[in-house]
Amino acid sequence: MRASARAERVVAGVSLRTRLFLVLGALFLVPIMVGALVLALVIPGIASDRLQKELAAGSVAVSNEIADECQLLGLAARTVALESASSSPAEAVRTTVRSDYASYAAVLAPDKTVAAQAGSLPAGVAGPGALTSCTRSRQAGPVLADSVPVTGAPGVQTAVVARVLDRAFLAKLADRAGMVSGQVVLLNGGRVLASSLPPDQTKRIVAETRGRDGVTEVGDWVTFARDASQASPYRVIVAAEVPGTATGSILPFALILLAGAVAAGLLVTSVARSLSQPFADLTAAAERVASGDLDARVDGLPEGEAGRLGDAFNRMTTDLRRNMTALEQSREDLRDSLERIGDTLMSTHDLEGLLQVVLETATVTLRARAGVVLYGAPDQLRVVAEHGLHAAGLSAPTEITAGAGVLGRVVASGESIRGSIGSGPSELAPLATEPGEGDILATPLRSMGAVTGVLALYGRENGKPFDATDDDALRTLSGQASTAIDNVQLHQEAQRLSTTDALTGLWNFRYLSMSLAREIERSTRFERPLAVLMLDLDHFKRVNDTYGHARGDAVLRELAHRVQEQIREVDTFARYGGEEFVVVLPETTVDGAAQLAERICVAVRRTPFQSEGEEPLDITLSVGGAAFPEHGSSAATLMRAADRALYVAKGEGRDRWHVPGHSEVVQGS
Repeated sequence: MRASARAERVVAGVSLRTRLFLVLGALFLVPIMVGALVLALVIPGIASDRLQKELAAGSVAVSNEIADECQLLGLAARTVALESASSSPAEAVRTTVRSDYASYAAVLAPDKTVAAQAGSLPAGVAGPGALTSCTRSRQAGPVLADSVPVTGAPGVQTAVVARVLDRAFLAKLADRAGMVSGQVVLLNGGRVLASSLPPDQTKRIVAETRGRDGVTEVGDWVTFARDASQASPYRVIVAAEVPGTATGSILPFALILLAGAVAAGLLVTSVARSLSQPFADLTAAAERVASGDLDARVDGLPEGEAGRLGDAFNRMTTDLRRNMTALEQSREDLRDSLERIGDTLMSTHDLEGLLQVVLETATVTLRARAGVVLYGAPDQLRVVAEHGLHAAGLSAPTEITAGAGVLGRVVASGESIRGSIGSGPSELAPLATEPGEGDILATPLRSMGAVTGVLALYGRENGKPFDATDDDALRTLSGQASTAIDNVQLHQEAQRLSTTDALTGLWNFRYLSMSLAREIERSTRFERPLAVLMLDLDHFKRVNDTYGHARGDAVLRELAHRVQEQIREVDTFARYGGEEFVVVLPETTVDGAAQLAERICVAVRRTPFQSEGEEPLDITLSVGGAAFPEHGSSAATLMRAADRALYVAKGEGRDRWHVPGHSEVVQGS
């Protein structure tokens, strides 16, 4: 009896949580331990099979990546050829290597000597002229290479690019093939061309896998060898180190311990929740709400008084959480919108598209019903973007000038305006061409410090007026927009300067080269006529020597003006250099080119060149013409043909034109 009583007291002294833990632990831990033992026996085999499959897939992927690299080198070679023709060979090869399209690039002269090069080749390669194209040949060497002919660039014949098969490139191959810790060895006829492994390890793996394809275990390494294929001329070996045995033996016990700990934790948590935890959760949640944490919530309570109390608590905090969530979401939306618009503004070069993005972002972020952007000179503002005006029943403002109406007041003062449009003493008075009622928030847009536009929002979706926070947000957005406007204008000016001649305002040689190449391509594609005229002032050196270079510059500008009056908008008129000019004539035959050459000669000789207070000068010019493809099948040959025709006109006495195939040298009367 006494022993039984003592046993009952011991059992009574053990908590319910402990007793449940012991019982349930005995029920669940035994299956867990058995399962862990099974996993400890099965997992190593699964891991080995998976590693072999990964290596097999990796070898195929490496071969495919080598084939893709060959294709990329072909594109890089063509890019070097094109850029060599349009700019300079030295810049073309430097750009290719600097952009990592290839590790070596060169442009070869007709005699196979190097005209320009960048990067370096391995010591065993004789030179760029000896490289074999990997896109046209199945030969395998220590580098991947490709070459293409260069057209349109005098003095160069071939563009060559190469990728050295070094450790860095092999690491990229392994990474692109999805092998995180894999190594790559490339061979040709048993000779190692490249390896990402140390030399000793490479030698050992090559020896063990010689004559074998597929999986081979080499010590602590597993390899997969694949012979040369249609995708790659190299024999590819991929290898990975087998995980250590210590890790394999510890893993099953770690799984057992982890499973037991998780089971014990789940059992303890279940017991606590079934007894006192629901009321502890309610108390803790109430304290959090009292301290200002409105995210506190009680879920999963059992049915009964605790469950009903938890439901009431959750309903009580729902409205508070909803309001706070809406406020936080609004702030997040504002911050995200400002970040997105900031990125957009700094990258776009389309001014009207940029302002449309600014306006739409402002209306969405500040939840405005409608908005408009006016841009231009202060006395000639025009609508360049609008959003939601028609849906809101509003018309776009027109005839806005600085100082007039609500928007004109923003432009004149350079300050934001926030208020209500109407006729009351405290309201803003609009022009007849502006919306006549509703709330407005408007802020100026600036370029180079000067006000060049205005961004205006009308009304709120929730009916509330705009507040100071909205004003701050819109001014921040307009500041970013103003910076972007400056960037757009600077970009446009830089583009203009890079393709125009500073003296005459005509297109320069760079633009001429691009335009002529484009027109030749179009003429070839659609089988349409194309002609070129080359103009050269007669005895222009005498003008500079006699009257000075300032007078000579004035003559060039006047000549440009007279010729522009004779040509069409679709024609390209460019300064070729010095006193030479070129006119590209799309859709023009030999006869049409001859007629235009005659008109130009007449327009130049008809009236003396004279500025106010200066002696009149009788200026003439000689013109040579050529047609595509009769006189030249490329930009270079067409220009040479026009140049030869020009020298015919010069040789026959100047002040005349010559177009082969139309007539002999003709002098205007």
